[in-house]
Amino acid sequence: MTSARRLARRTVLVVASATLLLPAVTACSQEPKVIRPYTQAQGVNASNATVKLGDILLVQQGGQARLSGLAVSSADDEITGVTGHALKADNTISAELAPSTVRVTLTANKAVNLSDAGVQVSSPGLTDGLLASITITFAHAEPITVQAPVAPATQPDLTPAAPTPSGS
Repeated sequence: MTSARRLARRTVLVVASATLLLPAVTACSQEPKVIRPYTQAQGVNASNATVKLGDILLVQQGGQARLSGLAVSSADDEITGVTGHALKADNTISAELAPSTVRVTLTANKAVNLSDAGVQVSSPGLTDGLLASITITFAHAEPITVQAPVAPATQPDLTPAAPTPSGS
């Protein structure tokens, strides 16, 4: 009889342990839910049917700004222009952006670091902490327009993306 009682106790202990651990074990397989998508960086993300842009921002110093972020295209393409305007704090137009003449080749399925590509714009209205509405045009894909943050080139993590002065 004692062995029957031990078996019963062990069975109860195993069932109780499994019952207590079941919620913890099942929660491990669930991914965290995010109500709205967001960018885990300073810049913004945007896309069209073939091109995806990630972490897009303007790194500015003295009215000159370098386009920073990544571009990936599912087909061979080319960035043919960057135009737009700086925005005021109330999101009204401050000043037009003088576009860059740099063309950037996008090879299918390969990420391009836009900071390294050297695409620059300039405007007296660029202000750190505000936005600029920029439209990036492509040889084959539809244009993409984003409201990109303007960040100072003095931030340590952005210093490598500082714009090249127009006199050089």
